[in-house]
Amino acid sequence: MPVEAPLSFGQLFSWRDIERHPHDWVHEANLPAMWDLRGLTLDRVMTALRTLAGRHEALRTTYHVRGGTPYQKVHGAVTLPIELVERDGGDQQEAERTAAELIGRPFPMSGDLNWRGLLVSVKGEPKFLALSISHLIMDAWSVRHLRDQFRALVEDPGATADPGPVPSALALRQREDAWAARRTGAERHWRGVLAEGLMDELPTLPSRAYRNRLEATLHSRRVNGLSHVAAKRLGVTAPAVVMALVAAGVARHTGAERVTMSLMASNRFSAETQRAVGTLNQLVPVVLPVDQGATLAEHVRRMHWNAARAYRHGSYDLDRITEVAAEYGRPGHGCWFNHLLRCWFNYLQIDDVVADPADDSPAELVWTPLAQQYGQAFRVRVQVSRGRTSLLMLSDPDVIPAEGMLDILRGVGRGVQLAATDPDAGLKELWGGKDLDPSLFPREH
Repeated sequence: MPVEAPLSFGQLFSWRDIERHPHDWVHEANLPAMWDLRGLTLDRVMTALRTLAGRHEALRTTYHVRGGTPYQKVHGAVTLPIELVERDGGDQQEAERTAAELIGRPFPMSGDLNWRGLLVSVKGEPKFLALSISHLIMDAWSVRHLRDQFRALVEDPGATADPGPVPSALALRQREDAWAARRTGAERHWRGVLAEGLMDELPTLPSRAYRNRLEATLHSRRVNGLSHVAAKRLGVTAPAVVMALVAAGVARHTGAERVTMSLMASNRFSAETQRAVGTLNQLVPVVLPVDQGATLAEHVRRMHWNAARAYRHGSYDLDRITEVAAEYGRPGHGCWFNHLLRCWFNYLQIDDVVADPADDSPAELVWTPLAQQYGQAFRVRVQVSRGRTSLLMLSDPDVIPAEGMLDILRGVGRGVQLAATDPDAGLKELWGGKDLDPSLFPREH
């Protein structure tokens, strides 16, 4: 018999996030994975997958709704949602096409498993496995755990791994008296943010509503290298350096003296939670005062410590916070997720590779043909992989138009250079200069 449990705080957060997606954008919540199966037998692959499903309850969980409240059912055993396909070829292009097709298929939020795979063989020999996993059940950290455990299992079917706290047990623990201080601390943090005032000039949308948005991505290896140099010099982290520069740009273009930015918290600060396979990510807001008369060093350090304090409260009951927020005024629509988390920043470190700060590889700027048309008015997602920083910026043009987005991206390029070489420069020196080295920002833009 399946075991029922409430959703953990991370699961509930993902549920409230995904339920606001317009129906034709629900697939945006899917996480991709591609595993190379060359040299393995089909039996070895399927045995490893069955072991993973038995080990991790997230792969055996379905979501349901009762009286408007979502809950989970953990099943003792499930049929693996893996489709076996025989094809004539299994090259990289074929794998990429397969992954794109799979990731574009949305999951129903309730009633079924929220993951699926397509295992492609050529002449009976496995070539690759494409996976699509909803953020409802896992975050990117967990997907990497699965990959590593799969590799260990196909090498040795007897390989073991500590699964960490399972989502259903974590959900119950978060509601016990032992967690009362954490719940109270998170609520106190939110009340402080709400009392400071959210960025009310940022328009927010109802659930499943559309609005035209702009989206650009800056790719630069040198930004990566310099951000690490600056972080070491200032005694902060590379994400804090980039976040502080983005916050300065938002303040410049909205006229705000304080930026209320929502930061993605992994909530994996203990050895126990680092092993967990599930969805733990939540956005936590932080008020970032931007003093245009400060030095760059002062500004970055202030942002770093404000963010560090906020991360302590990154795990919370979003439905309870919605009740708290109602005391400070309701949004003009029913989408609390968009209302409370208006301007967000996420920094995803894929590996530990750091670029040479003198790397002169040309930076690239790419505009997305069809930007995400729902959700928050402004967001930044930074992904760092193989020594390259990719900074994706999305904006409602009524908040920050295209030229303003370019100005902020230039400011990031100039800012990491100044923070690494002259951190006592004034914050105002971030702006106005278009003579950046092309390794930091393309000259043609």
